[in-house]
This record gives sequence, structure tokens and C-alpha cells, in this order.
Amino acid sequence: MILLSNDIVPLSGYRITEQIYSGSKTLVYRAVRKQDQKIVVIKLMRNEYPTIDEIAQFRNQYTITKNLNLQGIVKPLNLENYRNAYALVMEDFSGISLKDWTKRKEKNIVSLGEFFQIAIQIVSILEELHRHRIIHKDIKPANVLINPNTLEIKLIDFSIATLLPREVQFITNPNVLEGTLAYISPEQTGRMNRGIDYRSDFYSLGVTFFELLSGELPFNTNDPMELVHAHIAKQPDKFKIKHSKSTNNEEIPEVLCDIVMKLMSKNAEDRYQSTYGLKYDIEICHQHWKQTGNIPFLKLAVKDISDRFLIPEKLYGRQEEVANLLAAFDRVTQGKTEMVLVAGFSGIGKTAVVNEVHKPIVRQRSYFIQGKFDQFQREIPLSALVQAFSELIRQILIETEAEIQHWKLKILAALGQQAQIINDVIPVLEQIIGKQPKCAELSGNAAQNRFNLLFKRFIQVFLSKEHPLVIFLDDLQWADTTSLKFIQLLMNQNNVENKKSFIANFESQENILIPNFESENLSGDRTQNLEISEGSLLLIGAYRDNEVFQAHPLYFTIKEIEKTGASINHIILQPLNQNNLNDLIADTLFCKQDVAIPLTQMVFAKTKGNPFFAIQFLTSLHKDNIIKFNYNLACWEYNLPQLQILTLTDDVVEFMALQIKKLPKITQDVLKFAACIGNEFDLKTLAIINEKSAVDTASEIWKALYEGLVLPQTEAYKLFQNASSSVDYDSQKSQNLPLNTSLWPRYKFIHDRVQQAAYSLIPQDQKKQIHLRIGQLLLKNISVAEREEKIFQLVNQFNIAVEIITDRTQRDELAEMNLVAGRKAIASTAYIAATKYLSTAIELLANDCWETKYELSIALYETAAEAAYLSGNFQKMEELIQVVLAQAKTLLEKVKVYEIKIQADGAQNKALASVNTSLSFLKLLGVEFPHQPNQLDVQLAMAEITSNLAGKQIQELINLPEMKQPELLAAMRILSSTAPVAYQVAAELFLLICLKQINLSIKYGNSSLSAYAYVVYAVMLCGVLKDFESGYQFGRLALNLLAQSGAKEIKARVMQGFYSLIEIWHKHVKKTLKPLLESYSAGLETGDLEFAAYCLMYYSSFSYWIGKQLTELDGEIENYNHAISQIKQERPLNWSNIYRQIVLNLLHNTENPSSLVGIAYDENIMLPIHLEAKDGVGLLYLYLGKLHLCYLFEQYFLAVENATLAEKYLDGGIGQLVVPIFYFYDSLARLAIYPQISEIEQQQNLEKVAANQEKMNQWAHYAPMNYLHKFYLVEAERHRVVGEYLQAMDDYDQAIAYAKEYEYLNEEALAEELAAKFYLGINKQRIAQTYMTDAYYNYLKWGALAKVEDLQKRYSQLLAQIIQQEKLNIQINDRTTNSIRISHSIASSNETVFSTSISDMLDLASVIKASQAISRKIEMEQLLSALIAVVIENAGASKCAMILNESHRFKLTVAAVGCSSISGSISTDFPAIDLDSSRDVPITLINYVKRTNQIFVSDNVKTANFLLNDSYIVQEEPKSILCIPIISQGNLLGILYLENNLTMAAFTRDRIGIINLLSTQAAISLENAILYKNLEKYSQTLEEKVNQRTQELNDKNQCLQKIIQELHSTQTQLIQSEKMSSLGQMVAGIAHEINNPINFIHGNITHISEYMENLLDLISTYQQECLNPSTLIKQKTENFDLDFMVDDLPKILDSMKLGSSRIRNIILGLRNFSRLDESEMKPVNIHQGIDSTLMLLQHRLKEKSGRSEIEVIKEYGSLPEITCYAGQLNQVFMNILNNAIDALEELFSISHTSLLDQHRNHTENVQPYLTQASLGDTKGKLTQFQRQIRIVTQLTNSNKLMIQISDNGCGMTRQVRQKIFDPFFTTKSVGNGIGLGLSISYQIVVDKHKGQLTCYSVPGKGTDFIIEIPIR
Repeated sequence: MILLSNDIVPLSGYRITEQIYSGSKTLVYRAVRKQDQKIVVIKLMRNEYPTIDEIAQFRNQYTITKNLNLQGIVKPLNLENYRNAYALVMEDFSGISLKDWTKRKEKNIVSLGEFFQIAIQIVSILEELHRHRIIHKDIKPANVLINPNTLEIKLIDFSIATLLPREVQFITNPNVLEGTLAYISPEQTGRMNRGIDYRSDFYSLGVTFFELLSGELPFNTNDPMELVHAHIAKQPDKFKIKHSKSTNNEEIPEVLCDIVMKLMSKNAEDRYQSTYGLKYDIEICHQHWKQTGNIPFLKLAVKDISDRFLIPEKLYGRQEEVANLLAAFDRVTQGKTEMVLVAGFSGIGKTAVVNEVHKPIVRQRSYFIQGKFDQFQREIPLSALVQAFSELIRQILIETEAEIQHWKLKILAALGQQAQIINDVIPVLEQIIGKQPKCAELSGNAAQNRFNLLFKRFIQVFLSKEHPLVIFLDDLQWADTTSLKFIQLLMNQNNVENKKSFIANFESQENILIPNFESENLSGDRTQNLEISEGSLLLIGAYRDNEVFQAHPLYFTIKEIEKTGASINHIILQPLNQNNLNDLIADTLFCKQDVAIPLTQMVFAKTKGNPFFAIQFLTSLHKDNIIKFNYNLACWEYNLPQLQILTLTDDVVEFMALQIKKLPKITQDVLKFAACIGNEFDLKTLAIINEKSAVDTASEIWKALYEGLVLPQTEAYKLFQNASSSVDYDSQKSQNLPLNTSLWPRYKFIHDRVQQAAYSLIPQDQKKQIHLRIGQLLLKNISVAEREEKIFQLVNQFNIAVEIITDRTQRDELAEMNLVAGRKAIASTAYIAATKYLSTAIELLANDCWETKYELSIALYETAAEAAYLSGNFQKMEELIQVVLAQAKTLLEKVKVYEIKIQADGAQNKALASVNTSLSFLKLLGVEFPHQPNQLDVQLAMAEITSNLAGKQIQELINLPEMKQPELLAAMRILSSTAPVAYQVAAELFLLICLKQINLSIKYGNSSLSAYAYVVYAVMLCGVLKDFESGYQFGRLALNLLAQSGAKEIKARVMQGFYSLIEIWHKHVKKTLKPLLESYSAGLETGDLEFAAYCLMYYSSFSYWIGKQLTELDGEIENYNHAISQIKQERPLNWSNIYRQIVLNLLHNTENPSSLVGIAYDENIMLPIHLEAKDGVGLLYLYLGKLHLCYLFEQYFLAVENATLAEKYLDGGIGQLVVPIFYFYDSLARLAIYPQISEIEQQQNLEKVAANQEKMNQWAHYAPMNYLHKFYLVEAERHRVVGEYLQAMDDYDQAIAYAKEYEYLNEEALAEELAAKFYLGINKQRIAQTYMTDAYYNYLKWGALAKVEDLQKRYSQLLAQIIQQEKLNIQINDRTTNSIRISHSIASSNETVFSTSISDMLDLASVIKASQAISRKIEMEQLLSALIAVVIENAGASKCAMILNESHRFKLTVAAVGCSSISGSISTDFPAIDLDSSRDVPITLINYVKRTNQIFVSDNVKTANFLLNDSYIVQEEPKSILCIPIISQGNLLGILYLENNLTMAAFTRDRIGIINLLSTQAAISLENAILYKNLEKYSQTLEEKVNQRTQELNDKNQCLQKIIQELHSTQTQLIQSEKMSSLGQMVAGIAHEINNPINFIHGNITHISEYMENLLDLISTYQQECLNPSTLIKQKTENFDLDFMVDDLPKILDSMKLGSSRIRNIILGLRNFSRLDESEMKPVNIHQGIDSTLMLLQHRLKEKSGRSEIEVIKEYGSLPEITCYAGQLNQVFMNILNNAIDALEELFSISHTSLLDQHRNHTENVQPYLTQASLGDTKGKLTQFQRQIRIVTQLTNSNKLMIQISDNGCGMTRQVRQKIFDPFFTTKSVGNGIGLGLSISYQIVVDKHKGQLTCYSVPGKGTDFIIEIPIR
């Protein structure tokens, strides 16, 4: 006994005494019923807030069993209301569970006597249940109660039981595992693709019997995956039963074991087919055992008779069609979008074919939703799509709260503040996202565009590549026009092969078809990371092809979709042939095919092979006893003569009507009502129409449900299961049902022919009356809030009966309802349907409606006119408008229809008529315009604005009052409607309209439409008047007013105008990119598609001009252009395609990169189109793009030609970024051709550039971040062409610096390239190389690969090092890639499935476990053993073989064979024999897979004809086989063979997927094992190879030593070369930096001297003429010492001139010496090079520190210019002269030391008398020594140049002289030299110049170096 819980809530009328059981979901108590003191058992729900499914299951226990008078079940007494659910009161049986009872037994085993007693009782109970058509579905010991004393048995827990003959598996939860995992049947696992029927109870009973007899479960494992695998593929070990011993040591007889094994057969057909046959066998065994104590061998199932008429559910003759459908789904999983159309006659099996595949599709990885168009509800727009997505929302509603919240965030992130639009269409969505803010009302195409966008976004929420969305729309022949258009749009939108993701949040990348950008209406916490798929949509449609003719709307829709190139697959279903039909009938009757032929012929003649008709016909024959079961002969039979005389219609509708007439009258009536509702209906609506309670209505329709004419759509139907026998109870309980309105049970007719048949039973003269009654009942019984939701359903009922509605009040009410329906249809863009509703409403109006129902009349006519315009019926629109104009009482009441007329004229390309209409009406409103507007009118209007603004600040206009006068507001609306049309007719009128709106706003206050007028005016100020400051203020005013007013309908155009035409003159262009995308999103949401397209076009062009990375940009532009094409905006698409082609030209090298001809744009095709359309903007973009490309690729004259053409169309770019870009490249192109044109043309070009620069300077003043670097670059080029090099240098650097600072990567690269060309032009190659290298890498960063390649070709000498390095990298990368490239043919994917289903968790656990097991093995046999074990376990196989191809020569070896024993263990052998000699596998199949490299699977081996003669197949007779090739690096590594000899169709698609996944790991592990095996083999010969290799290394060692010596020499050169290169760059840089200021100083000294002389002369003249100066002048003269200044000033200037000349000479020397960077031999002045070197060494030659000046004696001969490497010779001179100076310095040090020593020795004894004079004498001797360097040049007779450099230094010894040219030899101290100078000099003279360098030296005498160079 369990103690009573203290927290139990009391149940009225009962006293709880004890707790019996406490589980996770239920509590069970024993109690006393107070009214009669009877002891009862009470079962309660533990959850205080249970789900609808929990309630249904709990209540199901009561409703199924309450009226059963069966001894073998626990009798339910009552179902009480308890908290939010129920309490089930049952009789107290005083029993315990069979599970608890067996625990008391030794080893948990019962005796045979007890077993027979228990088993017979359980089977008897099941027999009674099955007789009552109840399937328990959860047989297990815990659900069997036993009285311990009497062993009486009773069955409990019918929570998941069903009354239906065959359980329907709902798509809401396709993988659900109902029941208890250890006891469920294979088909209950969801992995056998079979329905669940009464035979599932037999399997669970077999498991129960097994446990009773053996004391354990047949499959002992805690691993759920292994348990599921065991149920599917493993045979239970009957020896566990046979060898178990009961308490009496009884051995279990063999026959009893066989009974258990038969019950547990994997296929339901192999089990017992009836409880009668099972009970008979058990009772016979019991009798034998009682009589003899033993049971002899018995033939089982001799009395097993199946008396159920069950027509197989499988499809006949549809294998190919199903395969095609599955193949389409497989393609969709790769990210594609496809459409499959299934066509055929009604009843042909279209829906059945799709249903055959939708279950595995959903079970594996996707959502499957379906909707059906209804022939009786064809006016409801988007009915099937709404139905499908409503079903999807209902699926989400049964998930956890966390999952619902997740979906809510995703949906709101996609829909933003426009979500209510979808709420209105799919009302059930509101239960997830809640009520949303009301959206702004839009009209015309804007509304349709907005709805299309939002619905597509809504659909895309559910798309993903891993889980594709599958939408099935049935009966497309009845689809409304709106649905067809949306289907077309959906397919066109998804028809892109290479879609890129857009982002819903700029912080993360997302995958979405129509971009959803973070914007104001996606603000707050709604902006979530929304991942949207790339395609991933399969749209399946079914239609009756005999009803779709060439003029049918569906036919046109299909053709339009095909034109776009969308993937459409057509599946045409034909009637079954006689063979197919005969197979179906033979399987149904369990007879041979020849026996079924006569019946087949009769059925075929009647039904013409129509599957639905045939099945219904056979069912009818069985009900009429023409087909019946003969119990005497134990077989099915049919009465052919009776069938032949039967007169039945061959019309399926009439036939089904006859079948319905056989149902009870109340069922017929309720079916008629249901048919009036539609193909699908819910119980609540049906109960209202039936005028009875939901319980009574459920009771009346139950018979149709049971007969299969109506199918339940949700589990909620079980709440009313068997309701017909519970009227009294249910009438009391129905009001307390905890049932949400949206979760009422829903039903559908099994086929539309059944619906038609039910509807046909209504007499024709009563149909209208019935529809009227239905409408009245619905109107009366549904709430006002629900009425709008069901307005279409409601109005349709009334409209059918409109002819019999005569009451004026009712007709007016119906007219109002039709108005509501019409407006809702317009909101859903169903314009044709709206027209019908509104036309009906107008017909309902009385003749005097304009007097009696004025408001209703004008509303109807206005709305009908709008619907007629939107549906394209302009004639009807005109008629309705004229009525309104004639009847409207006020001018303001005509505004709406005038707006419609203006828009309609514009839509018909009647722009002029539209404008005239507008102007006429505006005149009535008091707003007038000139008859023929001109520029003067525009100027006057602008002057009026200026006048009205007097005394006002622009920013203060935001504070203007709100415009309230109705006439003015109407005028503003008409002006806004007219503006777009006016722009097409006359630009001046467009400007006047905008200016008029501004003036009206300034005078009378702002309206919501004022913002657009302000932004247009701002564009005029910036683009035309160049008043950038005022323009920017008006632009900001427009944005602020837009935010304040919330006028979403103009948001896109205001934002586009500001960010593309105003912001660029004040802020960096990159700051406009994000707002432009936000504007695009706003345009889509408000239907302003034109401006949405402009936003994307500007985004693409701006991104290009600011230098966005081209590879990334190409993808963006491609996707944005696709988006533009989808919204049908051709002109901006053409413009944007120009930029896409420019990008492509730069990305890919083309023959002519300046020609815009490619996949995105073809100028040859488009140029005539632009010209014909007078598309100035397009022509400007085209010629500007060509100008840009021509300049980049140095086609300068062609660039100028395109600039001239582009300039003609500059008016088309007013205010745009392309204007300054044009002037930029125009200037550059003209300067590029400057040297090659005449002087006159040069002057003209300079003047043109100056004018351009004046504009650029103005733009740079306001927005330096966009234009300053452009200005400087043009200035640099201008200074270059006129020879002002110093200024050019500075400007190049300024341009580069500013471009870098403002992140214009493309123009930074351009500036660096032009600077490089400049320095190259003035022979500064090293500097040019630096700039060109920077340009190269920046172009590379930009992604302009074509430009990079062009640079490589043109400037290879500057980029040689880079090009060489890239070639080396390519070679290395190729080798690396080839060494690691490993591919497997078996694809695998890691899927993340957000599901809590047991099956998914089992699969995941299995894959992880198996993969780990395989990956750990490297030894071959261990690996094969592990691999076979996990494959058998996961595949459901009984045998597995691995065939290897280790040599890759197609010689296959059977390496391992594994088998699963009865006990479940797996044994593996390793035969290692050739395939041809093996008897373990089907050789024919293995060879087939070897040749095709394709997976082969067969659910039934007998159907594989080519295997029927294979000896292995004939002998072993496997039922299912699977063969998978394992391929690595394109080679067949092995073949995996699996079979199951117990069941057919064992290898399902998900099982194959898992094995496929495992085989990928197997391929890797097998390769490793083979490598490991080969490694062992190679190790045996390793020693021999090592010895051989050692000898080879010794041989090569000598070569290596030689190479090292060469490297040593090379290193020497490299070090010195790098040193001198750096020195050259440093010297050149210093010279450049100093030269500019010193030239300035030196050049101005002359002028100062002239000025000074003039001033002094003036002062002298003044002194002569002014003899009496004032006191102040005298005082100043004395203070300044004027005479001294006059004398000293010329001297100062002379010294300054001398100093500056000295500096210039030094710079000249530096520049000459810096010619080290010249890589080519050139004629030079040798003396100039020597002098430059001496100039640099001047500081060492001067006198200093007591040392005398080194005298340089030049003896220059007469030399011509010598062709040589000047820079390198300068290096030689520098090295020799430096060494000469060092030698002289060393001599001075030695002499100084020697003289001091002599003096010290002479005076050490007379130190006290030493004087300063004596020390001076010593120094004098040192200074008397004259240090000299002599330089002699001359030409020898042998035509050589000789240069001799001599010094009188200390000289050198012979030993030193022999080593002076060796690398790294030096006599200097550490830190004063590295010993490379003379070595390098020797190589320069000897190697480079083919000359001689000789040294002569005598110690103490000096050294001579002689250079001899041949003259070239």
C-alpha cells in the first residue's frame, strides 16, 4: 500500500483511502463512493493543464469501453470532471498487474499450467475486443491485471486504442512511437512503411508470452536503437523459452515456442490472422499437456481464418510515378526548387500517389503540408494555400511552449509590423504571434505587391535546405485566379540556381529569397537572426487533366511558369490495366490470380480501371454479400451470376450517392450539410448547421467515419468516439469540454467524388433554401469577431441563395457582408473574387439606394471601381466611376474615384489623359497650374517658396501645424497620385506639382505626403542649384517629417531620394548603403516597387564606385538584380545589369575588357533599346562604364570618345554620384592623351580639366571624404603633363593618402598606379616599383583580377618579383592539393533535426556509436568485424559481407562475412577468397554494382529479374537485399552486401541513409587499414632500402658541398645588393625631400637680391630728397644702424646663395649616386659618377682633428659616354675610395703613434723642462705629411676604359693582397666592415661588365686599383 499524498485535491462524492500507483502522467487511488459505499479505483491526470491529446487519450479509455459488456476488461463506472480534465472511476478488481505478479515467481517464470490459464484468457479478451473492432495497441504485462488468488485476468488502459479498422497516421507526427518500446510491433516503430491494424496486438502479445515463459524480454538491451533494430530485423531466440525452467522444472514444449515465434513475425501477413486460430492452437496444446504432460508436434494455424475484407493499401502500377516524385524530392534536398504536376481523371489516384511519398518525406526531414481547392468554394481566394498553412500552424501549436516562442520570433522577424496582413488571411496564426498592429491601407498594385512579399516571406520562414518544405495542392483545376498567380510568382521567385542569402539582421548572414533588412518596421526585439533557405521547396499540384483545356487559367499559368525556365515535372496517371486490377483483387481475396480474373473483368468493365471507383465498387460488393467469406471452405468467394444481373451505374458520383443512401438517414443528412461547407469541415460548424450539439452531430457522422467515407484530420475526434451510444452522458459533459475553438475535431471527405455525391442527394429545388438556412444559422451562432474570419464561408452560403432573399433588410445586410468580403478579397489581392462579391452587393441594392442607403451605396461603388481597375476591367471601372461622379453629394466624396481613374489611365499608358484628369479635378479644388509649364514657371514657384520661407528656418518647418482642411488634404492626395505620371509627360509639371505641395504645406501645414515634396526640392537644390547646405536641410526635414507622420506609402521614395541624391554631398557614400537596403524593404512592404528597385540599383552602383570587394559584390548584384526582375522593374534592372557586367569584366579576363558584352549585359543588344526608349540614364551609365573601363585598361583615346558620348546624357544624372565620377574620369582620360595631341588640343583639354576641377573642388569642400582624393589625383596628373614634377609628386601622395583614409580601395590603387607611371617616366624605376607594387596588391584586394593581369603584362619589369613568387606558390599549392585530395562517392550529410521523437534520438545515438566503433580500428580483421557488426545492427540485416578491391584492379575478394544468430550475437568469418569462387554472396549482383558503382536495393528479391537465376539467390532465398559500393578517390574500394531473410522491405530509405553515412567512415577506415597492412609489408624491406638510400646520400653529399660554396657567393651578392638597394632608396628619398625646399630657397634668393637693391636705392634716393627727416626717422635710423645693414645685407645674401648652391650640388650628387636602382645598361658620364661619389665622401676628405685634408688629384682624360651599369660602378668607386681613405687614416694613426713614442723616449729624463713649444713641433711634423688620392681616367689602345685610383697610404702585404677580393675578408676591426665591399666590386667589374679589377700595393708606399672596362 502507498500512503496517501497530502496534496490530492478532493473529488466530490468520493473518499480517497490509499494511493495505488504514481506515474509521470497519471495517479491511481483506491476510494469509497459515498452514495453506496462501493470501493472503486480512481485514475487521475497528474498534469493540471493537460494537452488536448492527453485529454483525448484519457477520455478515450472511457468512451471505448463504457458500453462494452465484456468480462475481460475492468469496467469503467463514470468519468468525472476534475480540475481542468477528468477523473476515471472504475470497478475495483482487487487485482495486481501481471508484471508485478510474475516478480513474485522464481526467475519471473510462470508454470505451464498458469501460462495456459493466463494465455487463453488474454486471447479470449482480445477476441472479444477485435470482434467489437477495437485495436488495443498497447498489450503488455503492465496492462494486464490478475487476481492472485483466482488467476482471473482483465485488460486495462485503452488510452491509445482505436475503433477504426485501420489506424490513420497523421502527418502532424509521422515518427511517433505510441505504446511501450519493448512491446511495440515493427509497424508501430514507424520504420516498416505499413499501417497499424489488429494484427499489431498479436506481436505485442507474442512479446508478453515470451516474457511469461522465459522470465525475460526477447530483446534485452537498454539501447533504444538496438531495441528498435531488434523488432525490425532480429528473430527472437526461442531457445530462451525452450531452455527456461519454471518453478516446477518444466521444459517448454517446442510447439509453444513456435506459437510465440509466429506471433512475433516481422510481417503482419506471417502472424496469426485471427484470434480464433490462435486460441485454437493454444487450447489444443493445453489439452495435450493436461492429458499427457507433453505436447507433440502440431501443424499450427490450421484453423487460422481471416474473415476481414481488407483491400491492400499499396499502389498498383504506380511504381515509376512514385519513383519520379521521390527523385524530385531528393533534388530539392540539394537546395533546389521544383514543381511536380500530377494529372489524371478524378479517382485515378493522384492524391494516393502523393500520399504514398509524403509520409517518408515528413518522417525523414521535411514539413509536408497540403491543401485542396473546393469546387463549391471557388470564390474564396488562396483557399488551399491558407488551408495548408493553417494545418502547419496547428502542427506548431501542439509543440512545446519554447518551440512555439521560437516560431513566433522567426515569423515576426520575417513579417515585421506588417504581420497582421497574414493574420487576416490565416486567422489561426494569431494564436502564435498574437494580435498585431493594424497596417496602413494601400491601394492598387501597392497592396498586391505588399501582400505577395509578405506571404512569400511567411512561406520562407519554413524553408531550409536540410528540411525542405513540401506543399501539396490538390484539385488545381478549381484554383482561384489569385492562387494561380501566387503559385506562378512563387515558382518564378525560387527559380534561381545560385541564390545567395540575404540578411534579416545586418549582424548575421541569412538565407532568404526576398531580402528582409533591418528597418524601422523590424525594430526592437523582433529583429531576430532569421535563417531562410536557398530554394528548398517542392510544390506538388494535382489536377484533372480532362477538365483543363487550353483556355483554362491553370493551363495559362503552367505555360507562364515554363517560360521562366522553372523546373516542372509532369506525371500523367493512366487508369489501371486489367493486370494491375487483377493483382489488387487477388491480394484482397487471398486467392490465385486466375481465380480472380472473372471478377476483375466485371470490375474493369464497370470502373474502366479507375482505382477509386474500383475500390468503392469492391467494397459495395462485399457489403451486398456478392463477395463474402465462406466459413465452411475458409476462403473468400464471389457470386458471379448475381453480379452479372446487377444493374449499377458506371458514373462514380451516382454510385457513391447510392452508397451514401445505405447509411442511416441522420448520417445522410449531416453529410449533405458537410458537403455544403466544403471538402473539409470542423465539428463546431457542422453542429451549428445541424442545429444539434457537437456530441449529437459527432454521433450522427460516426457511421460515415467508420465506413471510411469521411476521414478524421486530428486526434481530437477521439473525444467523440462512439458518441452515438452516449447521448445522456455527453449531453452533460459536452459543455465542460476543455477544447479550444481552433482545436475542434476536423474532418474531410475521402474524395471529392464523395462530397459531390452527398451534395447531389440534396434536391435541386431545395439547395438554395438549404444554403440560405446554413448562412442564417452561421450568422446567428458565430461571434462578431469570428464572423469576419469566416466571412467568405458565410457570404458564399447566402450568395447561392440570393434569388430567394426578398426581405429588404436582409438584402441590405447581405450587401454589407459582401462589401466586407470584397474588401477582404482586395486585401488578399484576390481582385476577381472581390469584383464578384461587390457586383453581387450592388445587385442587392434597391433602386432608391442612393436616397435610402447613401453611405453603403457610395462605399460599394467606390470599392467596386477599385476592384475593377485592379482586375483590369477598365470598362466596368469607368461605368462605376461615372455613377459615383453623378451621385456623389460633395466634391470630396469624388476624390477616391478620381484617384482610381488617374491610376487606371496611367496603368493603360494614357499618361496625358491621366494628367488632364488630375488637373481638371485639382482646378475644382482650387489648385491650378499653367497650361504649358516651362522653366520660368518653375523658377516662379521656387521664388514663391523663398518668399514663403522668409523669416523661417528650414528645420523649423517640422513644427508646422498638421494640415486639416479636407479640400487641401484631397489636393495633396491627388497631387501625389499625379506626380509619377506627370514625370513621364513633362518634367516641369512634375517639379511644379512638388513645389505646389511645398507651398501648400508651408501655408497650411504639413500633411503625411509633404515629405516627398520636400525631398524632391532638396534634390533640385543639390543637383541643379548646387545649394548643398539648403538641400541637405530640406532632405533632413523630409526624413524627420516621414518619421513623425508615419506615412509608409511614401517611405521608400523619400528615403531613396535622400540617401541616393542628397546624403552623398555631405557624408561618405558607404553610409548610404544600409539605408538604401532599408528603403528597398520599405518599398516592398508598401508595394512601391519602382522605388524599391531604384534603391537596389543605387546600392549596387554605389558599392562599385566606393571600391567594395568585387567577388562579394558580384554575388550581391546578381541577387539584387534577380529581386528587381521579380518585381518586374525593367528599366532599373537594365541599369543595374550594366554595373554587374562592369564587375564581371574586372573579375574575369576578357578579350576586350572595355566592351560590355557578357552574361549580365550586352551593349550591342541594349544600346538600341536605350536609344529607342530615350533612356538617358541608361545611356549615361553605359558610356560612363565604358569610359571607366577604357581608362583602367589604358585605351585612352577610346575613353575620351566615351566621355564625349556620356556628357550628352549628363542631364539624366542630375544630383547623382555618377556626375562627379564622370568629371573625374573625363579629366584623367584627357590628361592621359595630352602628350599625343596637338598644342591646340592640349590647351583645350587643360581648360576642360580646369573647369572640371572647379566643380570637383566645390564638391570636395562639402564632402572631402568622397571627392578630395579625386581632386588631388587629377591635380597630380595635370602637374605631370605640364612638367611640374615636384607638385605632381606631392599631389600623388595626397591622393593616395586621402583615398586610403576614406577607404576608396579602387581609387587608392589607381592613384598608386598613376604615381608609378609618373616615376617610371622620369627614370625612377625603384620608386616606381614601390608604387606599382602597392597598386598591384590593392587591385588584388579589390578583386579586379583582369586589371591585375593587365598590370603583369604591361609592367612585368616592375612586378617581376611578385610574378615569380606567385608562380612558385601555384606550384607548391598544386603539389599540396594533389597530395591531400581525397573524395568519397558516398555522400553524407550531418543533419540537425529539432525533434524530440524517439526515432530521431535513436538514429543519432546509433550513428555516433557506430562511427566511433569503426574509427577506432586500424587492423584489417578487427575493422571488418566491427564494421559488419554495426552495419547489421543499424540496417536491420541478418547477414552482411564485405568484398574488397585492395589492388584497385577490379579483382574482388570476399574479405569478411557476418551473420546474426538467433540469440542476437554476430559471428564474422574471414574467407579471403576470390569473388568468383565464393558461395557467400550473389556474384551476379556484386558484379552489377562493381560495374555501375550505384546502390542497389530490393524490397522483394523476386521482383529483381536479373537475379532470379543467381545460384546464391536460388539457394538462400533472401527476402530483402542491399548492396552499396564504397568508393575512394574515384576508385572502387569495396562493396558492402546486406540481406534480410526474414522480412521484405527491411531496408527503408532512412536505414539506407544511415548505412550510407556509416560507409563514408568505413571508406576512410578501410583505406587506413590497407595502408597499415601495406606498411607492415614495406617494413620488411626497409633496411635494404635504407642502405641503398645511404649510399645515394653519400654520393650527393659532395654535390651539396659544391652547392654550399655557390650559395655562399650568392649570399654575398644578396646582402650587398639589399644593402645598396636600401641605400639607394634612402638617398633618393632624402634627395627628394630636401630638393623641394632648397629649390624654393635658391630660386628666391635672386629675387630677394633684386628687391634688396631696389629698396636700398629707394632709401638712398629718399635720403637725398628728404634732407630734413623727422625726429622719429632719425631715431629709427640710429637704432637700426642703417649704414651697417646696407653694407652687410648683400654679404648675407651672397653667403646664402653660396650655401644653397652647395646644398643643391650635394643633392645632385645624391641623385646621381641613387641611380643604383637602374637595372639596365645605359650610356653615362663616368666623371659625373666619380664626382658624385667624391661629393658624398667630402666629409671624410676634409681636414679635422689635427689631420690634414686628403688631397684628391683628378687627371681625367677625354671620355665619351660609357654604356654600363652606372649605379653599380658608383658602388665600385665608393668601395675603393672608402678603402683608400681608411688606408690614409690608418697611416696617420701609425705615424702619430711612432712620433709620440720617439719624443717620449728623448724627453723622459728632462720632463720637468718640457715646454709647449716642443709638443707643437711634434704635431707640426705630422701635419707636414700630405695625404693624397689620385684618380686617372683614360682610353687605352685596346678600346677599353681605364680608371686608376691610387693612394699614398700604408699599403698592404702580399698575403693580404691575395685575399682582398675574397668574400668576408677584412683587416678592419669588428664593427667597421664585413669584408664584402671589394668582393662585390670585383663581381661588378669582372662578371657584370666583363672587365678587370687589379690591385698593386707596396707596404709603406701606397696602393693602386686599376679598373678596365670594355667600351660597348
